[in-house]
Amino acid sequence: MRAQFRRTPTLAAFVVAAGALAASISTAISGREARVDGAVQAARSTVGRSRQPTPTLPDEADHPPVQPSDKAEAETWSDAEIIAALEECVRLLTPTGADLEVSKPIRNGQCGTPAPVLLKRVTGVEMSPSALVNCRLAAKLHQWIKENVQPIAQEVFGSPVRRIITASAYICRQRIGTPTDRPSEHSYANALDISAFVLADGRSIDVLTSWGQTARDRQAQAKTGKPAGGDARPLRDLEMANVSSIKEAQFLRRVHESACGMFETVLGPEANEAHRSHFHVDLAARRRAFCE
Repeated sequence: MRAQFRRTPTLAAFVVAAGALAASISTAISGREARVDGAVQAARSTVGRSRQPTPTLPDEADHPPVQPSDKAEAETWSDAEIIAALEECVRLLTPTGADLEVSKPIRNGQCGTPAPVLLKRVTGVEMSPSALVNCRLAAKLHQWIKENVQPIAQEVFGSPVRRIITASAYICRQRIGTPTDRPSEHSYANALDISAFVLADGRSIDVLTSWGQTARDRQAQAKTGKPAGGDARPLRDLEMANVSSIKEAQFLRRVHESACGMFETVLGPEANEAHRSHFHVDLAARRRAFCE
C-alpha cells in the first residue's frame, strides 16, 4: 500500500479506511469486548502486500542480533494497536507531504512496530536507501530537516541538501558500544543512522572523512606525537585544512548539535569508534536527552 500523505484521493481513501477499521472494533470507552470484523482482515491483507526490506550491516560482530527473551512475547500486534498506529501516522505525516509506503506490521520477539513506513523522501530530501522507520521518527526527521538541516546548509554552502545517505534503519539487534544486551532503538524502527549529506550542487559531506579529528584522536596524538584516528584512514587537522574542509566540518558539527535539540538520543564520531562514520538519532523515552 503506497501512500504519499498529501491531501489527495489516496489519502482520503486511507483516512476512510482507518476510520472504518477503528469503528469495526469496540473501544475501551464503550466498555465492551473488542470484536474484529472483515474490514480489519482486509486492511491487514492490503498492508501485508507492502514490501518489508531487511537492512544489512557490514559487520554483524558489532551489531549482534537480539537474543530471544525468556518472557513470552506476543507473535502479532492486536488490531487495536495497528489501527491506533495507522491513525497516528495519518495525523503526524499528512502535513509533511512525505513520500512513503506503508509496510506491514513487524513483530519479531521483542522487536518490531505496528505501523512501519518505508520513508523515501521527506521535505524534498531523498532518503537513500529508503528507511524503514515508525511514523513518529519520520515526522521528527521532517521537522529537523526543515527547521535545522536546510537552513544550516544554505548558510554554510549556499546550497540545500537534496539527499541523505542512510546507514541503518529498522533492524532487530542489540545496542552497540554498551555492555548491556538491551535491544537497540533500531529494533523498534525508532532510530536512523546517517552517513552523509548530498547537496543540490552535487557535493557530498560524509561523516567519516569530513568530521575531522575527535577528542579521542587529539588525546592519542598528544601522547604519541603522531596523527591518530582509530585506524589507517587519513584524518584532516582542521587547523591545517583548506576552506572547503573547514566548512564541511562546521556543517556536520552544527547539524549534529541541532539534532541534540530535536531527538532524544544523538550519537556521532565523538561518542565512540562505533559511531565514527555516522550520526545515530532516535526517539527513545528518556528523562533527559542524551547527546554525544
